[in-house]
Amino acid sequence: MQSGNYLQADASEIFQILAKPEPILTVTVNDAVALLRVACHLGNPHVPVEICAEYLQLSPDSVLADLLRQFAILVTDRRVPFYPESGAYKPH
Repeated sequence: MQSGNYLQADASEIFQILAKPEPILTVTVNDAVALLRVACHLGNPHVPVEICAEYLQLSPDSVLADLLRQFAILVTDRRVPFYPESGAYKPH
C-alpha cells in the first residue's frame, strides 16, 4: 500500500491510506551537479534517500547533516511523509 491508495473494508466503508509525517532532513542546492555529488555521497553508505528534482530527503542523522553542511549545502529539518527510493537495501 502507498499513500493516496484506497482500501474498501466492506460495501460501505472506504479508507484512504495517508503517509504519516516523520522527521527528515531536506538537502537543497542551486546546482544540479552539486545535487548529484551529494546523492553520490549518500549512496555510498546506502542511505535511504528520497530523490526530487530540486532536493533530496533522508532520515535525520547528525553525522550526515554535519558532512552535508561542510559542502555549504542547505540542510533543513522538516516533518513530512518520507518516500525513499526502493533499491537493493529495501525491496518493495
